[in-house]
Amino acid sequence: MVTLLCIFVYITRLYRQYRLKHYDVPARDIRKGHRWVMVEIFPKPTYCNIEKYHIVHGAECDSCGICVADHNMKKANVLIPCKKLCTDNRKEKFSHHWVPGNLPLNSKCMVCHTDCGNLPQLSDFKCCWCLRTLHDDCIPFNDDCDLGRYRQLIIPPNCVELKWIGMRRKLVVKTVRKPNILNWSPLIIIANKKSGSKDAEVLLRTFRGYLNPIQVIDISESKPEDGLELCDLLPDIVFTVLVCGGDGTIGWVLRAIENLNLRTPPQVGMVPLGTGNDLSRVLGWGEGYTGDIEVPEILEQLKFVKPVKLDRWKIEISHEKRLGIPLRKRTIMMNNYASLGVDALVTLNFHKQRESLPWLFAHRIINKFCYFTYGTKDVLERECKHLHKKLQVELDGKLIDLPEIEGLVVLNISSWGGGVRPWQLSGDEGNFKPARYDDKMLEVMALYSSFHIAQLQVGLASPIRLGQAQFVKIRLFGGNAPMQVDGEPWEQHPAEIIITHQTQASILAKNEH
Repeated sequence: MVTLLCIFVYITRLYRQYRLKHYDVPARDIRKGHRWVMVEIFPKPTYCNIEKYHIVHGAECDSCGICVADHNMKKANVLIPCKKLCTDNRKEKFSHHWVPGNLPLNSKCMVCHTDCGNLPQLSDFKCCWCLRTLHDDCIPFNDDCDLGRYRQLIIPPNCVELKWIGMRRKLVVKTVRKPNILNWSPLIIIANKKSGSKDAEVLLRTFRGYLNPIQVIDISESKPEDGLELCDLLPDIVFTVLVCGGDGTIGWVLRAIENLNLRTPPQVGMVPLGTGNDLSRVLGWGEGYTGDIEVPEILEQLKFVKPVKLDRWKIEISHEKRLGIPLRKRTIMMNNYASLGVDALVTLNFHKQRESLPWLFAHRIINKFCYFTYGTKDVLERECKHLHKKLQVELDGKLIDLPEIEGLVVLNISSWGGGVRPWQLSGDEGNFKPARYDDKMLEVMALYSSFHIAQLQVGLASPIRLGQAQFVKIRLFGGNAPMQVDGEPWEQHPAEIIITHQTQASILAKNEH
């Protein structure tokens, strides 16, 4: 009996190790009902899909779009089918999924091309795949759905096969086949609904209404690798991954793509949320969305993008021995910039405060105000003074003579600190080349103080440009110093820090139009 138990434990352990290295695209079991979102006040006249009377508040399914009063959710789960992730029909064509009532404003009938959905009652229909609308009395001659305007981005349900795995019966995507759609390049949406404000959560819900829900991945519920596994199910297709979040989320996704070692890596675009968004600014996606975010506008922007290469750098941190014991080497990937000293100190103080009071930091204006407060505080306290006495900096093997500074910044992109272009602020170009994100070259600059940072923010000062290099070596000695890489801060102990070029990621830049 003991032997059988040991064998069972061993097999279970092996299975868990296998699952940790194996990724599956998650799929929700729609037989359990709709994906409900509670709505306090509906923004337009809305009618219950069960009892058909007018409702002011209630629940809405973010996949198929039906609306019901609170007490009718269970009944709707049984009586009204939700948007299917896959169909048993494997033919090239499938039928519309008509949802009655609650049409968008200014809807036009696909048959007679006149206004519909404007009666003060539950009337007319909308297909939750192609988003076309239809009068109750207008029966289409052909009920085949072509997925509508965004068909090139959608994985059709008749091209998907699901399966159950594991002891807990988890539903995942088994196979995906290519549909007969010209220039088909499916979209994957990745966001973390728990990060920052509620913008990411709203985007996730809205995208499920436009795409197949298996294409929308919430990385607060699963790993980004799970959603990216779609790319390996169709290795001959170039996917587009749209990351809704800040620079940290983008870096997380780029790391996941490298970990998977995909046969055809996807192209990565972004919907900038959060505060800094320096990478988004450089690539033309903007400084960040505020207020209502229109998903159709985002999908239209994908027509005006071009693939570019983004340098990714490896940072190896070899710590000094403590009590004669060597510490483990730390390796980090960098996309944007790394810094030591006063710049990282402000980020570290902000990070600690956000960890203790996450509910307070849910708006960009509040975040920017807190950054300003911590920067102003350090102007008086000057916690990083005499940093130059703790640092030794080499650029391509050449030792740099440091002036009296409180901060050191290593840049891969031309934007830093929420939109500052430091490499362009100096009138004297010298022998320096323009900053680029694809030239396998780093820009290294220094900061006098927190007040110097404030001056750079408003264009009243120039940075201390130390040089450009392909290989950067920094030695920190004589005490600790705050450090950050792409917005992730920590207190760095004495160590040798080496930055070298690692690879280039395929990413999308937006053209002006």
